[in-house]
Amino acid sequence: MKRPAPFEASGTLLSRRALVTAGGGVAAALALGGLPAPARAALKLDITSGTPQPIPIAITDFIGEGEVGRGISQVVSADLKRSGLFAPIEPKAFVENITNPDQAPRFQDWRVINAQGLVTGRVTRQGDGRLKAEFRLWDVFAGQQLLGQQYFTQPENWRRVAHIIADAIYERLTGEKGYFDTRIVFIDESGSKERRIKRLAIMDQDGAEVKYLTRGDDLVLTPRFSPTSQEITYMSYGRADPR
Repeated sequence: MKRPAPFEASGTLLSRRALVTAGGGVAAALALGGLPAPARAALKLDITSGTPQPIPIAITDFIGEGEVGRGISQVVSADLKRSGLFAPIEPKAFVENITNPDQAPRFQDWRVINAQGLVTGRVTRQGDGRLKAEFRLWDVFAGQQLLGQQYFTQPENWRRVAHIIADAIYERLTGEKGYFDTRIVFIDESGSKERRIKRLAIMDQDGAEVKYLTRGDDLVLTPRFSPTSQEITYMSYGRADPR
């Protein structure tokens, strides 16, 4: 069985995720490559013309750390499906049970369920408490690895790592930058019409991880990310004076 290409450090992956402040607990992420160039045309989606047919892709549960590993695979699957360019295959259709992501999969088992792409991965806890999440993207019909990366982060940031992994897969297969590792700032409204409360809030692009940034004591409007995307600016009406 052909062994996959090893991970080799090649630089730092810089995320485009917008943060409230520069010190907002950004997960450290290393993009690792060292992969051989494919001998033939690799799996790739052309989105330059017409309506592309979604790519059938199998995303296995990431081994290790229980719910976190399963959660990462579920977020990656949901991100790719929501793009409309990928059709994740139901796990119950999988033939092979991946137990070692470092080994090449049995490609024939994935061809029979018509998977064109395959994602395998692992999550392990490091001695310093951080999580290491690693994944490999495979071209099933060519029988080769397309991408391999690993990331280090605090346990509470596992969802962000999942979005970054989805971005990496999206970019590798479409040639376009992914957008899953982004956040949306908005005004949340609650209460009756007479006692309307507006709070500044932020959430992931998939609607998860909603956080309120103001208490609703003042009226807030028109939130915007700063040019550096490291801060949020907004109009606040406190004591009837805008600022």
